[in-house]
Amino acid sequence: MLLESAADVIVETGPSSGVAAVARRAGVSKGALQHHFDTKTDLLIAVVSTGWDDLVGRFDRVAAVSRPPEERLRALVCAMWDSYQQPTCRAAFMISSDPNLDPNLADHLAPIFDVARVRLDETWRQIFADLDVPGERLGDARRFVRSHLLGMLVQRQLPSEEPEPERELARLCIAAFEILTAPES
Repeated sequence: MLLESAADVIVETGPSSGVAAVARRAGVSKGALQHHFDTKTDLLIAVVSTGWDDLVGRFDRVAAVSRPPEERLRALVCAMWDSYQQPTCRAAFMISSDPNLDPNLADHLAPIFDVARVRLDETWRQIFADLDVPGERLGDARRFVRSHLLGMLVQRQLPSEEPEPERELARLCIAAFEILTAPES
């Protein structure tokens, strides 16, 4: 409950949110929050870890299912989209990309992010092993999907009305599959 409350507050007000706001949201005293997290840095590290673990966990569930490559890509994209909409993942992105991030916190987050990125790359390799796609192209496809999904997320936070994401996700899958299966150049 503490991490969920912290993620909600961060998504609503940004990474500079105070621990008092998190404690209020969780319905606990600031001291009770500090009993679990000695510092705000510890709390932010836990939120980022939880967000990346959620994303990687959703990928792992997709990797365990055997189906045609197009369906695997669709499942992977949908798992990413679902995860990106979760407050813990959104908060992890917000914290990790904060231009005012404390250098000490950035040093703590770098290995967490690196481990998650390696696990995500490995899952993409595992899911598409039968396609014999070079690792660089797999990385290109994953980054393309990530960038597009983050753009979709931002668009949906703007005051303009956005359509349901299904059609856009379908087109994203087509483009990403073309990246994966393009002939060697």
